[in-house]
Amino acid sequence: MKNSLPIAESFYSIQGEGMTTGYPAVFVRLAGCNLMCGGNGTQFDKELHNGATWRCDTVEVWMKGKMKPFEECLDEESKKALVNGANLIMTGGEPMMNQDKVVEFIKWVRENLNKNTWVEVETNGTIPVTMETQTEVSQFNCSPKLSNSGNDKNIRYNKVVLEQLNQLNTQFKFVISSEEDWKEVQEDFAFIDKPKIWLMPSGENQELLNETKQIVAELAKEHYLKYTNRLHIEIWNQKTGV
Repeated sequence: MKNSLPIAESFYSIQGEGMTTGYPAVFVRLAGCNLMCGGNGTQFDKELHNGATWRCDTVEVWMKGKMKPFEECLDEESKKALVNGANLIMTGGEPMMNQDKVVEFIKWVRENLNKNTWVEVETNGTIPVTMETQTEVSQFNCSPKLSNSGNDKNIRYNKVVLEQLNQLNTQFKFVISSEEDWKEVQEDFAFIDKPKIWLMPSGENQELLNETKQIVAELAKEHYLKYTNRLHIEIWNQKTGV
């Protein structure tokens, strides 16, 4: 269906990660992903598989979705927020699986709600970015997956796409559970511009986050890198819908 998106959820909140942490933001989460962080099977039993040390904190949401016309993708609170200058964050799952539809939705928002809307697209960095997407997106939030995600390297690592994103306005957020994870970043992602790298602790709730955030903060200090917390979990102890 033209002018529609596979919506898993949408809501108004504040950005909890990266360079725009604390900004008012409308999140539009799309259904579907080409990876399964936590390892194959985690979507069924919520356990870790394939060597994963963390699991996707939104898998139960993005595995469900309903195709909706653009006019029905946002509630009134979200529309009001965009009119008043909130950022628009397209997330998932993997929104780049629906890249053409995402571009058209961004155009719709700017034509109908706020022509100056700042748009962030979250991606795992495995799908090439079209020229039209580059034109419409203000900022890419790329979270390349490491072996700690439980995904095979041949499906989670696409150097050509990552090099492309590195030439754009992109922040790279790496989910870190241990010092070994940082060593992997150094080995496989040395070509990424250092000022664009953010280290983020793993953890889908406050208890798990508390176990890793000090480790990651110390790594960020040691290597002169940016640290990002997960503000939505710190505040609400909840991973989606806030």
